[in-house]
Amino acid sequence: MEENFDTAKDVQLEKEFHMKRKWIYLILAFVLILAGLGGYGLYIFKFKKYDVADPEVDKIVEDPFEITMPDGTELIIDKDGNVVEEKNSLEKNASNEEEGNDKENSSDGTEPTPPVNSNGQSNEVANPTKKLTVKEIKEKYMPAFKALESQANGNLDALVGRAANEYSEKKKNGERIQYGYFYNKYVGAAKRLEASTDAAFNVIMSRVENELKANGYDKAHAQSFRDEYNAAKEERRSGLLKKAREYF
Repeated sequence: MEENFDTAKDVQLEKEFHMKRKWIYLILAFVLILAGLGGYGLYIFKFKKYDVADPEVDKIVEDPFEITMPDGTELIIDKDGNVVEEKNSLEKNASNEEEGNDKENSSDGTEPTPPVNSNGQSNEVANPTKKLTVKEIKEKYMPAFKALESQANGNLDALVGRAANEYSEKKKNGERIQYGYFYNKYVGAAKRLEASTDAAFNVIMSRVENELKANGYDKAHAQSFRDEYNAAKEERRSGLLKKAREYF
C-alpha cells in the first residue's frame, strides 16, 4: 500500500514537472516573439532606409534666419550658423537723409553748418558713450531672440503642414502608409531644423556676450537667455508631438 502511494506521488511530481517545463517553454517563446517584434519595429523606425528626399522639406529646413540686431544691423544666418549677409539699415537710412540734405543745400548754394550751443561752440563732438547696465544690454537683445523664436516656430508649423499634406495625399491616392517613412523623414527634418535654430541662437548669444564683456561684465549674465531658449526648445518638441497626434 505504501509502495503504491509512493508510485502515485512520483507520477504526480512528474506531471507537475512536465507542466512547469511546458509553461517555461511557452514563456520563452512569448519573450522571443516580443523581442522579434521589437527588433522589427526598431528596424522599421531606426535602421531601414527610406527615400526621404524632398525639395519642399529642404526649403523649410534650410530657410535662413533674418534677425535684426539692436544697432539696426540685419543678419542673414544660414543653417550652419554662418552670417552670410550683414546689412545696417540705420546707416542706409542716414546715408539717404544726408544725400537729401546735400541736394537741398546745393540747390540754394549754401553749405551746411554744424549746430552750436549757447556759447557758440560746435556740438559736432558727441558725448562720451554711457556704460550700459547688464539689464539694459539684455533688454536690447530681447527682440532679436523673440524674432528667432517666432521664425523657428513658423518653420516648425510649415514642416508639420507639409507632413500632414503628404499623409493626406497618400491616403487619398490609396497608397500604403509607411509610418517608418514618415518617422525617418520628418523627425530627421525636425532635428535638422532644431540644429539650424541652435546655430542662429549661438550667433546672437555671442553678440550679447561680447557686449557684456566690452562693458566689463561677466558673460555668465547671458546664461538666462540660454536657459529660456532650452525651455522654449522643449516646448517646441512637445508642440510637435501634439500637432503630429492631431494630424495623424
